[in-house]
Amino acid sequence: MSGSLRFDDELLQNFMQRFYGYGTYAGDYWFVGMEEGGGNSFKEICQRLQNWNGRGRVELEDIAAYHTQIGAERYFGPQPKLQPTWNRLIRIELSAKGLDTHRENVRQYQQKNLGRHTSTNCLVELLPLPSPSINHWLYAQHSQLSKLVNRKTYEDYYAPRRAEHLRQRIAEYQPKAVVFYSVDRVYMDWWRFIAGVDFIKAAECDRLYIGKTAHTVFAIALHPVAKGVRNEYFHQVGKIISSTAMA
Repeated sequence: MSGSLRFDDELLQNFMQRFYGYGTYAGDYWFVGMEEGGGNSFKEICQRLQNWNGRGRVELEDIAAYHTQIGAERYFGPQPKLQPTWNRLIRIELSAKGLDTHRENVRQYQQKNLGRHTSTNCLVELLPLPSPSINHWLYAQHSQLSKLVNRKTYEDYYAPRRAEHLRQRIAEYQPKAVVFYSVDRVYMDWWRFIAGVDFIKAAECDRLYIGKTAHTVFAIALHPVAKGVRNEYFHQVGKIISSTAMA
């Protein structure tokens, strides 16, 4: 373990068990990712943990308030910078609603309507800890928690527990649409488990998979920052969600 640089393990464990993301479960559109980006340094992660702790250790945060307090206000100020993942999730929601997907409309939606407690959406994660990549793992250096000794041990423990929790939340709230973003084979298995439906490949859109219950349309889509993917792909995802819901 790296010197005296240690996480508050009680807080860290509580965060992994209780924090799921941003927005409101009452929203019509849910976006489910693998894990949140960031977590590049011990200092940054501590700041995230202390912010979450000070704000009441809630299951879903308000994305703007939370990120402003950790120094990421550039995404929510008067002329917010478009965040690479969020702006394409917004394009899905706007397209599903039949709304304008012009860049400035997306910018305003990110500023005012994404991941807020009063919004029509939520952004949640299968895995709880922020990380810049699957090859980056600094938690073992600064924690004594046995589940963080390496990434595999962490994933094996937390993924099934959180997947079950998300499955229960979907059954409870019955959103109009749930979009899982990653077509990686490992995560596809988790998406199928959470949704509890059979997925079929969408004929109208390459690398998009659709499933449906009486209440919810489920989609498995490419990650917003996948190499070579264009905005039009996400517009098409939204349109297909809308047409599937009406079918």
